[in-house]
Amino acid sequence: MNRAQRRANHRKATAPAPSQNTWAAVIAASQPTQPSVADESLTRLHAAFDDLRAGSTDDELFDRLASAINVGMVRAEQIDELCVPPMLAARDALIRCDAIRGKHGRYGFDGPGLQAMATGLEVYEEILRNSSPQQMTEALHHAMTRMRRQVAEEISRQPSPLPLSLNA
Repeated sequence: MNRAQRRANHRKATAPAPSQNTWAAVIAASQPTQPSVADESLTRLHAAFDDLRAGSTDDELFDRLASAINVGMVRAEQIDELCVPPMLAARDALIRCDAIRGKHGRYGFDGPGLQAMATGLEVYEEILRNSSPQQMTEALHHAMTRMRRQVAEEISRQPSPLPLSLNA
């Protein structure tokens, strides 16, 4: 047995066996979202919307709804321009909802905001039901990158504090 054959045998013996879960997971991730998974996610989102509409103070509910709208907006941009305006209107409604929280200590929506959120959630439902888990995960990563970039831009626009004098 020559050196090349010994090395090939060694690689075969030490190489990890291919995992059946790997290919199965890839195929499953590229299938449309399972109806039960979509139903559970949408139930939680609608419950969050109902609680915020009723004047909740729970920041987690706001974050859940905002995250879904942001991910939906990314997917809407990938799908078609017609899907984007309802998601933008829902985002604007959430911004106003957060402003209401700042003024009154409780979340709430104005009239146009209620309608915009209802429509945004309908669009999100269609996007979720017709997207694969892989597409939704990629949209989530893209939305997170976009939010980090926005935060970095806001920080860079703030005036820097004046240096403290050592002779004071």
